[in-house]
Amino acid sequence: MNILKEFQELIPPLTNEEYKQLESNCLEEGIREPILTWNDYIIDGHNRYNIAKQWSLEYKTKSKTFNSEDEVKEWMILNQFGRRNLSNYQRSVLALQLEDVFKAKAKENQGARTDILAKLPKSKSIDTRKELSKVAQIGERTLGMVKKIQEKAPEEVKAKLRTGEVSVYAAYKEIKKEEKKEQKAKQIQLIKKQAKKFENSDIKIYNKDFRKLKIEDSSIDLILTDPPYPSEFLHLWKDLFVQAKKILKPNKFLIAYSGQMYLDKIFNYAYEVGLDYYWTLNIEFTKKPLVHGRKVLNEWKPILVFQNGLKQHDRVFSDKINMNYTEREMHDLNWGQTVEPFEFLLDRFSNTQDLIYEPFAGTGTTLLACKNTNRKCIATEIKTDYIDLIKGRLK
Repeated sequence: MNILKEFQELIPPLTNEEYKQLESNCLEEGIREPILTWNDYIIDGHNRYNIAKQWSLEYKTKSKTFNSEDEVKEWMILNQFGRRNLSNYQRSVLALQLEDVFKAKAKENQGARTDILAKLPKSKSIDTRKELSKVAQIGERTLGMVKKIQEKAPEEVKAKLRTGEVSVYAAYKEIKKEEKKEQKAKQIQLIKKQAKKFENSDIKIYNKDFRKLKIEDSSIDLILTDPPYPSEFLHLWKDLFVQAKKILKPNKFLIAYSGQMYLDKIFNYAYEVGLDYYWTLNIEFTKKPLVHGRKVLNEWKPILVFQNGLKQHDRVFSDKINMNYTEREMHDLNWGQTVEPFEFLLDRFSNTQDLIYEPFAGTGTTLLACKNTNRKCIATEIKTDYIDLIKGRLK
């Protein structure tokens, strides 16, 4: 009697507790059920056989008849579904192994067609995943997730799935997260390759701290930006307001995305340098992050509007920005803000060929919006790695 590794691997391994319980039962009551074989290979009873060999216990065998290894595999898998309390992950893994058997049988049947059979009406095609889900008594979505896990997850993750330390959904989510990172990295490289082709006399990008850029006083028609939100960057807001007061034309606007946590300080900084608060716009979050410092489920983000000399604006604008979430471009990869709201703000607060200033260019969303809406733009970005990405996007 032999063990065929291919057959043995079809059997989900017992946990240590399950194996000890089986061993205890065999030592106390003997091996009551026969070990099943096909062509002298064990197809049911691998664990009982190991226990019998270890403790020199008597056992019986019973031979079963099948036409092929695939038939054996199919029987073994279906037998496992009926005999053991398997997790959804284990049932899915077995079902996926059965999928290979079904495909092999279908191919074999197709190859065996005769001229007479070929003239018969074609049978309805089988939805393999749906059928496997029924057999394994698991959802089609779960089966799809496990298939991805089996293809992508490292063995240590699979081991945790078998013991229940990690859920199918958690493992699948982590794989999708890694795939997203890989996709992001590939897209970044493709975009950066376009940087050398960038030529646009209306858009100037400087790889430097915005505080070191010399800009003519009263020359900027609009400052549109998304400064960093954490408290360690609050001093940048103050420096930005000082700069804005000098370079903005009279009655022109500074518009900045912001978090809610430090609005009191931001408003004070603006007041200290003489910028007037005009309004706050509301832009909804795609997701609703939890602000741990306040235990708030954050559903929207403020866009702050300041003016260099308070005066009623010459056009009407809505203070709620509705986004088209089906086309989020770079935002899908967490590279920055979505471009559409920036285009809206440019339309409402500037004119064609106006000079826009972006002191925190990031990945270039403001610059792209300026290009799309025929505005001139001066921008700074302190991170060198972003410069080629910005130029590539603009190309």
